Amino acid sequence: MSRSRRLLEACAEPMERAVSMRFAEEVRTGVIGDQAYADYLEIEASFVATAARLHGLAVWDAPGWTAMERNARAVHALTTEQAAYFDTARAAWPVPARPDAARRAAILSEFALAGAREGGYPAVMTLLFAAESLYLTWCSRAHREGRVPAGPIADWVALHAGEDFRAGVDALAREVDALPAAVPNGPLVRLFAGMLEAEIAFHDAVYA
Repeated sequence: MSRSRRLLEACAEPMERAVSMRFAEEVRTGVIGDQAYADYLEIEASFVATAARLHGLAVWDAPGWTAMERNARAVHALTTEQAAYFDTARAAWPVPARPDAARRAAILSEFALAGAREGGYPAVMTLLFAAESLYLTWCSRAHREGRVPAGPIADWVALHAGEDFRAGVDALAREVDALPAAVPNGPLVRLFAGMLEAEIAFHDAVYA
């Protein structure tokens, strides 16, 4: 069994809780409130900056050209296309985020950056694989069911349910699978599960 598949199986329980978290369910069922999504736009924009830093670290530590190129493309997409989405969505949204939204949701960036600094490239790939697998799963479900509110919310869900995003998750899985055998599984499982727990707390912060 591949390492990426072992991670998914070992962390099936926190993944299921994350996929079913309140925010994902309210988006999926079309009942997400204006204030909750305003706060989400603020906190997710902040984490996109963290994701760009993680991919940047991965460029530095990449084991070869293919991994370097893929992570560089991810940095570019995060700092252009995704940054533009947040600028447009926040400008059009009917209410602003609460002033302390980003502070209340800092747990995700703190966990991811601490893990990356300690574990280097294997940790970065594992953390990103956890986060992106979560988003692919819950957004695909929400997009498939077709009850997501039209406009910025539907656009965001569709982005994370599309083939380009799926290909990115598959590429992360291949990077995890290619990690040297000398890298032990235990710490990676803890990082993967910890990232999912941090994702739950991060999204719950819009209701605090």
